[in-house]
Amino acid sequence: MMRSNNRSAPWLGALVGVLLVASTAFLVARFAHARDTASKSLTPLSATRQRAPSPNPQSTSPGSTLSMANWVLTWQDKFNSTAALHKWSFVLGNQGGPALKQLQWYDRSNASIRGGKLVITADANGGGHQCWNGPCHYTSVRMQTHFAQAYGLFEARIKMPAGGGLWPAFWMVGDNYNQVYLPRAGEIDIAEVSNHPPATRLTGFAHAPKLYYRAQDVLPQPLSAGYHDYAIEWTKSRITWLVDGKAYGHLNAYPGWPFNHPFNIILDLAVGGNWPGPPTSSTHFPATMDVDWVRVYRAKG
Repeated sequence: MMRSNNRSAPWLGALVGVLLVASTAFLVARFAHARDTASKSLTPLSATRQRAPSPNPQSTSPGSTLSMANWVLTWQDKFNSTAALHKWSFVLGNQGGPALKQLQWYDRSNASIRGGKLVITADANGGGHQCWNGPCHYTSVRMQTHFAQAYGLFEARIKMPAGGGLWPAFWMVGDNYNQVYLPRAGEIDIAEVSNHPPATRLTGFAHAPKLYYRAQDVLPQPLSAGYHDYAIEWTKSRITWLVDGKAYGHLNAYPGWPFNHPFNIILDLAVGGNWPGPPTSSTHFPATMDVDWVRVYRAKG
């Protein structure tokens, strides 16, 4: 009996160690990305693709109805003049600071129109403002459309910035956010970049109560090398993530999903945070997120 006990002790210790490592890995993965508070209850789902570029960014892709003949334009911003910015409201302050550990102060003056494009600038100048961790060291922009729509094709042509600690995003939130907040309002991240290696990786997300969905694509060139068309095709039964006309992620409707009412569009360039980490010594400022246009369509019929 004594011999048996002595032999079982290392086995039990090894089992406990394995369980602790697995539990730690699960928790790290579970909370590696969250835009709202850490109190979410999440059901992880994911999809990943790696592929060559499309020869025709507007071509119809398998699993998608991205033939433009199927859509009617309902809203757009081509950023031809400063008047285009009147279609947006601007967040001011260190929103995203305490919960997400972001380091920027959002300031409307960091959004400008240059050469028919929206330029969102993250600058290493805190403007004398106070952030959650003391004096702010960065300013940037978060802007949201007054327009909201349920279902359709939502797309933007964007050149993403590169650099550690930069967190650019083209995303959407339910227009009832101020009443029910996240995650109940629902969140769709059409294109979101952590700037972790590799520089070719694109991610999209969906957040809701008991849902954490991640779609991922790996492009042939770094996202910062040029403009790409980032989009979702959203119906009553499914959300599909696309880049340059090619689908790389799908989320099917489920009982109680909150993606059944109008959503607003958000353009955002955060600095630092739980997901990307702080800027590094090699991160160049000012950094820009350049947006050629944003368009929204509804399906014909």
